[in-house]
Amino acid sequence: MPKRTVIDTRVCPVAKSADVLGDRWTLLILRELFFGQDRFEELQSRSGASPQMLTDRLRHLIDKQVIVRVAYQERPKRYRYALTGKGKDLFSVLYAMRNWAERWERAEGDPLAIRYTHRACGQDVGLETSCPHCGDKLGFGDLKGTVVVESA
Repeated sequence: MPKRTVIDTRVCPVAKSADVLGDRWTLLILRELFFGQDRFEELQSRSGASPQMLTDRLRHLIDKQVIVRVAYQERPKRYRYALTGKGKDLFSVLYAMRNWAERWERAEGDPLAIRYTHRACGQDVGLETSCPHCGDKLGFGDLKGTVVVESA
């Protein structure tokens, strides 16, 4: 497999973002963290990543200060992964990617894969970035997702 080309991230913000988020596994791990899956086994089964791939991407996200590892059990030692403020700020990025794919990559007639409900007013938000019912701007923690179509 050819090596990835190194992109100079000193100036370009898109290159800087790609350096942190630039592969499928990282995005799927973040998706699961946004859905509340925070343990290694959950992240592995829901993302489809191999244990080695998941370990590598979790270390990368920790190094980039997107997530932290938090002990939840002492014997045996067990950890969960939590989004930092930096990680929570990625919600709008993944939400925009979801909305783009639902608009442009969903087969005609297929339902939305995930339905989001605005927690504050209980209304379905469709593909909007502001609640069409109450007008609130939508961000991390504002939505409750219901998976309609299971996917990797």
